[in-house]
Amino acid sequence: MLKTFKHTWRYWYICTIIGLIVMYPNFVSDGQGWEFDKEYGVEIPVKYQIHGIDISRHNGLIDWKKINDDRVENNLIKFIIIKATEGTDLVDANFETNWASAKNAGFVRGAYHFYTTYTDPKLQALNFIINAKHEKGDFVPVLDFEKNGKTRAERKALSNNVKIWLETVEKYLGVKPIIYTNKPIFREYIKGKLDEYPIWISDYSSENLNNFDCKNLILWQHSATGKVPGIKADVDFNVFMGTPHKFQKFLL
Repeated sequence: MLKTFKHTWRYWYICTIIGLIVMYPNFVSDGQGWEFDKEYGVEIPVKYQIHGIDISRHNGLIDWKKINDDRVENNLIKFIIIKATEGTDLVDANFETNWASAKNAGFVRGAYHFYTTYTDPKLQALNFIINAKHEKGDFVPVLDFEKNGKTRAERKALSNNVKIWLETVEKYLGVKPIIYTNKPIFREYIKGKLDEYPIWISDYSSENLNNFDCKNLILWQHSATGKVPGIKADVDFNVFMGTPHKFQKFLL
């Protein structure tokens, strides 16, 4: 009987160990714990506390009353990053309305510039500065840098030209802009060249970014298919990869 007891105890001990190994990722998930949010139709990484979206004219005309009602009821979306400008002279058709409405609805708002590789970076910076009129409490400026050059000459000068944009905006606003990008552009043009700037990465396939070698990673765009009341088109969902205290350091 004692022998049987020992065999039984050993069996349950082995089963327990195997169970703990299998369930380990659920207990200590480093950002890869996800929950499906039925209202927004998107998986949410539950480790992070501060979630937000980014929008442009491609999202169409937005019903800001519905968004505000949703903010009051659900309180998940804390910030909205809005496209302001592109190239040297383009201003997003809906920027002015979205910029004012985001503030009136009580969101932390931010503005981004879509960088074009074939036009003067300083003129691009001026286009952004003139049109994106930041105020106290706004999120720091963002450069959307996700395309490489069309020619060999453009690609060779790309990192230096992007830095001209970043330094011009930093000199005017007194803060380092954030670079929004993807992994291929980061590895080829940013890593080792623009390491001092905070990074916002676009990655829809990874469960976590543990293997992404970037010391200044602060934002993760993890989905492009979210649904938000008041916005007809799909919406990009993002998380701030830090504490609420750290988030405050990225506000003007």
